[in-house]
Amino acid sequence: MDPYTQLVRPVLFRVSADRAHALAQVALRWPLPWRLLGSGPHLDSRLAVELHGLRLPNPVGLAPGFDKDADLLASLQHLGFGFLAPGAIMRDYRPGNPAPRLGRLVEQQGLINCMGLPSKGREHAIANLRRLARRHVPVFADVQGVSPEQILDNVVAIQPYADALELSLACPNTADTDRNKGLAAVAELLREIARVRNRPVFSKVPHEFHRERHDQLPAFLDACLAAGIEGVIASATGRYETTRLSRGVGSLAGKPIFQDTLALVREIAAHAGGRLSIIASGGVFTGRDAYEMLAAGASAVEIYSALVYRGWLAPVLINRELLTVLAAEGIPSVQALVDRSRPALARV
Repeated sequence: MDPYTQLVRPVLFRVSADRAHALAQVALRWPLPWRLLGSGPHLDSRLAVELHGLRLPNPVGLAPGFDKDADLLASLQHLGFGFLAPGAIMRDYRPGNPAPRLGRLVEQQGLINCMGLPSKGREHAIANLRRLARRHVPVFADVQGVSPEQILDNVVAIQPYADALELSLACPNTADTDRNKGLAAVAELLREIARVRNRPVFSKVPHEFHRERHDQLPAFLDACLAAGIEGVIASATGRYETTRLSRGVGSLAGKPIFQDTLALVREIAAHAGGRLSIIASGGVFTGRDAYEMLAAGASAVEIYSALVYRGWLAPVLINRELLTVLAAEGIPSVQALVDRSRPALARV
C-alpha cells in the first residue's frame, strides 16, 4: 500500500492548498525522520548523469517554488532527488500575494498559483545554504529580482553557496509596443550575468517567449548561446484565470502542461543543436514522462506537482519507473539516453 496516496493525501486534500503546503513545510523541518524514511539519491548507478561538471546521482530534481528560502534542504536531500532548486531567492523580504494563492485541479492533476514571489530575503537563504555542510546532491539556487540590477546583484551574492544557478528572467517591458526592447534587455542581462558568474547557469525560458511572442524564442535561445551560458529550463507554464485565487489569475502547472513542455523541449533541442543543455520542468509525474523528456533532448527534469499528487516517494518512484522504461527500450543508462538524444553537433 502506498501510505501517501491512501492515507496522507486524502487528509491534506481536505484542507486548502495553501494550508497543505504550510503543513508539508512544517513536517520537513526535522531532517531525522526523512533520513530514515528516504532512500537517498543513489538509487542505481545507471541513473547518474553529468551536467557541466556536476554529477547528478539521478536526473530528477526538485523544481523551485516548494522550498523558496532553502529552509528544507537538509530533509529534501534524503528523498531521492538528483538535485535541489531552492527559490526563488529574492534580495529583500517580500510577503507575496494574499491567500488564497495556491489551488488544485484534482481531476487534471494540476496546480495553480499566484504566489507573487514571497521571500524571506537572500541573507536568510544564504545562511541556510551555509549551514548545509554536507550535501548529498547538488544545489541549483533559483535567483530572481524585480529588476535586472537586482538579478545581477543576487547572482554575485548567492553563487558562492550554490553548485549552479537557475535564472528567472522576467521581461521588464510587457507592453506590445515594447516587446522587442524586452528581448534586447534580456540579452543584455544574460551578457552581464555571464561576465560575473563562476557557476553553471541555466536560464528559464521567459513565459512570453514561448506563449505570447513565440516567434522570439529562437532569438532568446541565440542570446543564451551568445552569452555562453550552459543551458535553459523549459517549462510551458500557462495562464489560468480563476476566482479561486486572490488575484483572479495565476500560473498553471502539473499534468496539464506536460505536452506543451515536451514540445518546447523538442523545439529548443532542434534550434540549439546540442549547444544548450535543457532541464525540463512541467508535468513530469512518472518514469515514462521523464523518459520522454530525456528522449526529446533534456538532460534532466524537475518536479513539483508530482510531490503533491504522489507524495514524498515521488522522486524514488519516478526513478524506479525510469529504470524499467530504460530496460524495456534497451538503453543501458540515463547518460546513454541523454548522449543519444543530443544532436551530433554537441559531440563534435
